[in-house]
Amino acid sequence: MTRARTVAWWTVPSLVCLLIHWQGFTAWFRADDFAWLSNFNRIHGFHDLLAILFGPQAQGTIRPFSERAFFVIGYGLFGLDALPFRIAIFATQFAALALAALVGAKLTGSRAAGFCAALLWTVNSTTVQPLSWACVYNQVMCAFFLLLAFYFLLRHIEAGDENPAARLDEKGHESHYGSRYNSRYKICEWVVFLLGFGALELNVVYPVLAAAYTLLCARKFFRGTLPMLAVSIGYTIVHTLAAPPPATGVYAMHFRPSMLRTLAVYWTWSIGPVFLPTSRHIRLWMLLAGVAVVSVGLLVFAARRWRAGRRAALFCLVWYLVTFAPMLPLRDHVTEYYPYIPVIGLAWLGGWGLVEAWRSGSGGRATAVAMAALYAAMVLPRTVTSSEWNHRLTIKARDLVEGVARARELHPGEAILLYGADDEQFLNAIHQKAFSLLGMNNVYLVPGSEKQIPEPAGWGRVEDYILAPDIVARALDLDELQVYDVHGGVLRNITTDYSDTFSESGLPLRISAGDPLTAYLLGPEWYALDVDHRWMPKRATLRIGAPAEPGKKLHLSGYLPDALGAVQVTVTVDGAPLPPQPVRPGPFEAVFPLPDSVVGKSEMLVAVEASRTYRPPEDGRELGFSFGVFEVR
Repeated sequence: MTRARTVAWWTVPSLVCLLIHWQGFTAWFRADDFAWLSNFNRIHGFHDLLAILFGPQAQGTIRPFSERAFFVIGYGLFGLDALPFRIAIFATQFAALALAALVGAKLTGSRAAGFCAALLWTVNSTTVQPLSWACVYNQVMCAFFLLLAFYFLLRHIEAGDENPAARLDEKGHESHYGSRYNSRYKICEWVVFLLGFGALELNVVYPVLAAAYTLLCARKFFRGTLPMLAVSIGYTIVHTLAAPPPATGVYAMHFRPSMLRTLAVYWTWSIGPVFLPTSRHIRLWMLLAGVAVVSVGLLVFAARRWRAGRRAALFCLVWYLVTFAPMLPLRDHVTEYYPYIPVIGLAWLGGWGLVEAWRSGSGGRATAVAMAALYAAMVLPRTVTSSEWNHRLTIKARDLVEGVARARELHPGEAILLYGADDEQFLNAIHQKAFSLLGMNNVYLVPGSEKQIPEPAGWGRVEDYILAPDIVARALDLDELQVYDVHGGVLRNITTDYSDTFSESGLPLRISAGDPLTAYLLGPEWYALDVDHRWMPKRATLRIGAPAEPGKKLHLSGYLPDALGAVQVTVTVDGAPLPPQPVRPGPFEAVFPLPDSVVGKSEMLVAVEASRTYRPPEDGRELGFSFGVFEVR
């Protein structure tokens, strides 16, 4: 191979990746990104750092490298500058592409096949989210670790095949250089395998991949994969004990025949575009026919290679199925980026098939060109449009966050009320409290926003981000609030116009004790505001709106310090005591049914009392609960 071809072999897949996904490279942050970025502000000591890195978060996941350290270090060094994050993501993807090409070349015996495999993977529409949405970096890092570990396994096998025991030196004595070289690759494989657990739980399947390959293609190395399998089993047990999988919700596991239906959906997304979008020119049946043609081509080629003794073709399918296996029980959480890693196996098989067809003569070349063109025509438009869609959302989030930051500079110390926010702004910035990263905790939606923003399933209630009319009216009168119209991406101050048309409607049904705008509703017993929460002594009171109809409940959410242990919380409403409830240390939510006697009142007086308190040595105050939110619903 000439020098120019060597350079092209290494660089072209990465350049094509950058060309196709350039909008992912220039994207900002959105949605879950802000939750991970905010971890940096929660670290106040070594204990906090350990909790952030290794404590279960987000559906019980524990990903210290790809989600915790990536965002904590990135935000600590670069703040909300997205470019360094993008460089890290794409650099990892470029390394994964190189490994995919290397491994593909070794599996197929053809460097051209490995090269084609890397290109087929790059254009696949399942790559969009991992490269465009920073919080999906766990997929990119996991792919890198899986491919690197498997590459070291292949090198270990090659070294063992070259010299299964030892070589003879020039004097006829055994030289153990080969075995030492072989051991080095095995050590590297183990190191990468163990590191992979810091990227994504999917890393547990690597021993199954290694075992499957050795059984198919290098059986004498099979036993060497079993210790890794024991590690994965141990990791799964420990992880399950530390963070039990949810029994309900979209992340609940369903080990039922529905797994086959889920696999069928993912297969169509792997061969064709995710979500199978259609246009006026391409009907759904035409798209499904294209998926069927490519699928038949892949499976027929794999069968022929198998009959010819090339068992690596079967391993390509095994890679796809094994890396998908942990996701198949997630019946209610079918996600577009889940095929990102499994598709590598199909890319190896496809690249191999294209090269073999090209080498078989003019008919084979025509078939190769037709299959490649069909695949690209199905997936590439979706890849480009999805990247554009994600880029637009991140820029929309950036414009909103930066606009609010400028408003705060113009009105320091005042709260910001957002008028006209849509569902995209809510889901990608407001819901995740993106403004808190810039030290802004009092940014709200105008009353009535819940009518303009559809209730996002599983994302929380829009009402939790809305400032109640009574609080708005009082804050406007005291010049404590500025109202901004967020239509069009450029914030416009409409405080005067909004004040002229606004009317209050009684005390709010939701009060945040950590909000300075609601302090007038709290009794004199409460301690001063502590950033975004407020401590109470043994007993504290507040005024809140009463329900208009029976059957409503009072919801309390806050935090109980570990030093207190389990505590009884007693609530009295207008002098009527409610049955006490136990509260355990940590974040809590307690719910109290409200008596019918308060229905229809303009307001009610609520008293909260802890069964015991404590005095921190460094503080000296008598502390009960830290609140938190009081809400009638």
